[in-house]
Amino acid sequence: MKKNIEVEESLVQLAKIFAKHNKTLYIVGGYVRNALLGFCETDIDICSSATPDEVSNILANTEFNCKLINSKLGTLHILSLDKNIEYEHTTFRAEQYDNGGMHSPNEVCFVQDIKQDASRRDFSVNALYYDILAGEILDFYDGIECIRHHLLDTVETPEYVFNRDGLRILRMARIASELDFEIDDDTFKTAQKLVSRLADISQERFNKEIVAMLFADNKYRAIANFGMQSRGVKILCELKAWQYVLTDFWNTLSIEQRQKMDTISWDLLEISPPASRISCFVIDILTALGLEPSLENIDLILGVRGVMLNKHEVAKQSKLIQAFFKIKHNTLTTDKLIRLFLQANNEWHTELFGLIKLAGIGASVIKTYDLMKLDNTPMNLRELAINGNDINEYYPEIEHKLYSQLLATLLSYCAILPEMNDRGKLLDEVYNIYSRIR
Repeated sequence: MKKNIEVEESLVQLAKIFAKHNKTLYIVGGYVRNALLGFCETDIDICSSATPDEVSNILANTEFNCKLINSKLGTLHILSLDKNIEYEHTTFRAEQYDNGGMHSPNEVCFVQDIKQDASRRDFSVNALYYDILAGEILDFYDGIECIRHHLLDTVETPEYVFNRDGLRILRMARIASELDFEIDDDTFKTAQKLVSRLADISQERFNKEIVAMLFADNKYRAIANFGMQSRGVKILCELKAWQYVLTDFWNTLSIEQRQKMDTISWDLLEISPPASRISCFVIDILTALGLEPSLENIDLILGVRGVMLNKHEVAKQSKLIQAFFKIKHNTLTTDKLIRLFLQANNEWHTELFGLIKLAGIGASVIKTYDLMKLDNTPMNLRELAINGNDINEYYPEIEHKLYSQLLATLLSYCAILPEMNDRGKLLDEVYNIYSRIR
């Protein structure tokens, strides 16, 4: 198929260099697919029959340089020295996999046949090759027709594709959500049948796919349909994939909770902005299963045994989600409790208010917060009218180790009586508190 796809001039020059050595350079995969969809928001991957050693020889004494990335897979980076543009080049190859759906091939050999290279890929829409100089798309698996119908199906048979690499089942869910494509019936049913292949994939491989699903509507500016961020996890529910994706969390669930896990409606996630995605993902799970927002549960979902966020992010999400459930469960029954709660969770106000507004709860909390701001209520120790130096100056006999407790107590007083946030009043109160705690 003849098609004029916009290509950088440096890539055209690179293709001409390859042509001088009787090698045709192709753009492959996502860039070609997206160009046919009307946008080019993705990296450019290139390929040819040239081996890494041949590419190195081809580029000798030219404006390009290359760096070997993976000798087994024939992957290297080609750098345009004058324009600092980098492309990833792979050599046409055939692959052999062990039984069990492992992600990495156990045997690779370089080939000259481009169709043989296409047969190792996952989905027909990703197996499109663009001959840069000829301006022609090579399509061996009806990928162009699938793009026209916004349909995702596999090259070869689904059994062949998913048995070779179980991670492709997650990629199917992620790509369908990012492109807002439907999934071919036979492809989907086969993924359901072979979902246990995910058991062969390491947890590290899942992280990138799950996070990408949750931010699917941010992948391409040209595609931003409602609810795309929940599409991928809904597919995982239909596949009954959670037992493989969140195995340690799944193992703590009762039979009834496991059944509910596969029928989560993802109400909050579906309407959430990017800043709230991770929180809403966890909240929807805990709500559907009737679980407490304990650090253990949240860590099993988001930590190293789950989505694999780092410890700092898990701790942050845990505090935020626990604060959300305090409001959701109506545990803040008095104005005093709300005020102290808002002080204690001062660093999460923006994220927390975003969550409760999405959930349609916590109107009294937001109203109290507005009143506290109006009254200039100090929300943290930095906003308190005195600090440790003031205590030391006026009460040198007080031990330094008590300063934090004294200041925290004064801050809580100001939550109830904002007018107390006065240097003189606070210093007068310091000794009274000290007398009670010493």
